Amino acid sequence: MDLDRLTINDSQEDYHELLRELRSGQAQLIDIREQSEWEQARFQCAIHVPLSDLIQGKGIQILKELRQQNKKIYLHCRSGQRVQKAREVLAQYGCTEFRLITLNMLEMLEQGFRLTS
Repeated sequence: MDLDRLTINDSQEDYHELLRELRSGQAQLIDIREQSEWEQARFQCAIHVPLSDLIQGKGIQILKELRQQNKKIYLHCRSGQRVQKAREVLAQYGCTEFRLITLNMLEMLEQGFRLTS
């Protein structure tokens, strides 16, 4: 498996396309931060599956169901570091059809992502 293909290219055009996919329902953004972080701030288009749950095998079924719906899956965290760990964890469960957003949350805001109010 080519792991580099799982990381979204950091170009503004790619993020505009990603936002179109999210808004149209073709894709799902997964926030892997922990519960306390999720409660403080989150993106409108995200659902929450903490990395700590993924490590324990929880939440894997959610990702598989999204793939069965033919949705693209994008993972994000606060700084872009935990998504690298998530890649390793998910590979152990045979989940390889997802992309990583390596931008931090401030950079995601600059690209057009919106937080809930």
